[in-house]
Amino acid sequence: MLDISRLISHRFRGFAEEENTIAGLTAAMSRGVALLEFDIRVTRCGTPLIYHDEFAQDGEGAIRKICDIMAKDLIGLGGRFATMPTAENLFHAAGLHPNKDARLLVDIKDAGFESEIHALVMMAGMGERVTYVSWVPESLYQIHDIAPQVPLCLSHWCRNPNALIRKLHTVHVAKNNAIPKGKPTTIHGERSGYFVDGRLNGELLEIIKSTKGSVCVPQDMVSAELVSAYHATGIEVSAFSYVDWPSILAANSAMNIDQYFIDDKAVFDKLPQ
Repeated sequence: MLDISRLISHRFRGFAEEENTIAGLTAAMSRGVALLEFDIRVTRCGTPLIYHDEFAQDGEGAIRKICDIMAKDLIGLGGRFATMPTAENLFHAAGLHPNKDARLLVDIKDAGFESEIHALVMMAGMGERVTYVSWVPESLYQIHDIAPQVPLCLSHWCRNPNALIRKLHTVHVAKNNAIPKGKPTTIHGERSGYFVDGRLNGELLEIIKSTKGSVCVPQDMVSAELVSAYHATGIEVSAFSYVDWPSILAANSAMNIDQYFIDDKAVFDKLPQ
């Protein structure tokens, strides 16, 4: 089996009744999980919340976009809104936990709020223990301007996305596998990302390399050739998502992936305490 240091708890799935909650975070940290990934969405008033999708269901069953909601209304809306922790509270809980070795992989879904998010990280004393992850390269460029020493991880499609992915996401295409830095922008309440046909090139690759960062790609797209190409540049590769040891060990043997996003707590339960 692989060491726990190569397993990423994806949204703390299985560690609590709901994913992306403080209860899940603390349970995973108490289990000794070394890498914990979670997502940040931002409300209309600019409050970063821990949640993956751009929308959620309120207590009456209505679907609402997080970017349209004021933070003061979360409890009153009920449903999933009532259980979304703020990033401030989650970072604080992580900083207070006795597991001082765990790293947080902060997946930023909405661009344009990087200064606020990084300020919350620093306030919680977690500045040396974060990696910023995003499908939105604009967000990674902004983080690098704010905190050039912090590791960055770009998530991207490394094969042409299928019709379902394109239905749910805005798919941008990297030109010559490069994603140049543009003007600072706000991307709020969307699902988007880049198709890079193989290994990333250009300025963003060099930034990821300089921060000792990594890339993240889907499990059904990753290949030994891609991993080898990234390893040749000194960049590690993670893939999502895995739910059992046979698939993890098979991928490790065939492709030598560096880290694995885990969607089932049972994977961690099979490791020695």
